[in-house]
Amino acid sequence: MTTERMDATRFGELADAFGGDVRRWPDEVRPAARAWADAHPLEADRALFNARQTDAALYASSNPVVSAALRDRVLASAASAGLRARAGWPGLRKLLWIGGAGWAAAACAGVVFGANLGGHLATQAQADAVVDQAMLGDFDETGIFG
Repeated sequence: MTTERMDATRFGELADAFGGDVRRWPDEVRPAARAWADAHPLEADRALFNARQTDAALYASSNPVVSAALRDRVLASAASAGLRARAGWPGLRKLLWIGGAGWAAAACAGVVFGANLGGHLATQAQADAVVDQAMLGDFDETGIFG
């Protein structure tokens, strides 16, 4: 097992790539990241806060909508590629069909995964934003924000 190199730059890169929740980071970097965060709490909090802000903005944004014109152009392009394949190498048509089916299955799986995961991640992002905002406020000795 290799030891992950961890410093402020690497921690920031991981936060930018995987978000502000260390629990979602790859298993192999989590121990080093947590150890570094414990040793450098202010820098870690800053990097994680910025990543959470980016997460919240991404989760709040709407999903892109593909226009009918773009869809029609892609389908027309695929149909014309199929016609060219028939005139060319024998077996290419079957290969294109299998490849196209694989791409279609992957796209469908991505849509289903994204739709199912989106609600959960949005809820988590909202909870993280509330915690972040609470951490910025002042609490009196009774623990009441004020």
